[in-house]
Amino acid sequence: AGESSTGAGGISLDPPSGTRDFFPAEMRLQRWLFDRFHEIAALYGFDEYDAPVLESEELYKRKAGEEITEQMYNFRDKEGAAVALRPEMTPSLARMVLQLMRAETGAIAAVLPLKWFSVPQCWRFETTQRGRKREHYQWNMDIIGVPSVLAEAELLSAVVAFFESLGITSRDVGLKVNSRKVLGAVLREAGVPDERFAETCVIIDKLDKIG
Repeated sequence: AGESSTGAGGISLDPPSGTRDFFPAEMRLQRWLFDRFHEIAALYGFDEYDAPVLESEELYKRKAGEEITEQMYNFRDKEGAAVALRPEMTPSLARMVLQLMRAETGAIAAVLPLKWFSVPQCWRFETTQRGRKREHYQWNMDIIGVPSVLAEAELLSAVVAFFESLGITSRDVGLKVNSRKVLGAVLREAGVPDERFAETCVIIDKLDKIG
């Protein structure tokens, strides 16, 4: 890391810890990459959406529990509401889709499937390290209303098309598919009881991090 710089009056010229500036040359690179995201999403028939970067803190607690608050930029606004900078986009997506549903019937007031994408800026109050800051952008593509694995297959195809648009092929990268159903079947075959499934998943998740 470089040394901190200070301007007139002793004010730091560095951005807050875990964040970064994008000078014009870096913005050109970012725009080029984001354009590839948009091109692939359009090619596969996805519509772009967005949501406020500031959301209700409760939205994330409902998904991940109270402990998630330790990883968020959360505070009470001047009206006393508990809010947070979004750490991810999925809860906002779910909230927006629920707005389209009729409360009395549960039917959605839109033509299914919904194929939406976004490239949001997200925030997590975590320990900064090389390649991992407290702000990040992520490319989200979601398909809602397709009960079969065809949705997953289409998303995998889009990812492959994206890499190919960058000149990256199977010689350079590989895709790993995570399926709880497949993993559950493998663990049962190995003699792991269903009630030990969750803790076994935690152990498996840490295997790549050991050593």
